[in-house]
Amino acid sequence: MFSFARALRHVRYASVNKRVRVLEKSGYIKKTKAGFKASIYELTTKAYLAILLNSINLNKLVTRTDEATASAILAAVMYTT
Repeated sequence: MFSFARALRHVRYASVNKRVRVLEKSGYIKKTKAGFKASIYELTTKAYLAILLNSINLNKLVTRTDEATASAILAAVMYTT
């Protein structure tokens, strides 16, 4: 069985902390309101979108998309750039 503790045994706290801060500032993770001593983070909608876009074939998306959906995607992309 895979153990994250064992896999991360040689990773420095400062390295993890720095990466967590970057992910949080970029909007990919956020702290939960769990009330524990240690912070607990969860993925944001932006993170789930990034994971989805990384895993799909964009050519298939374009060829299978109808005109209205293609227009909505195009408008959303153009609005953000």
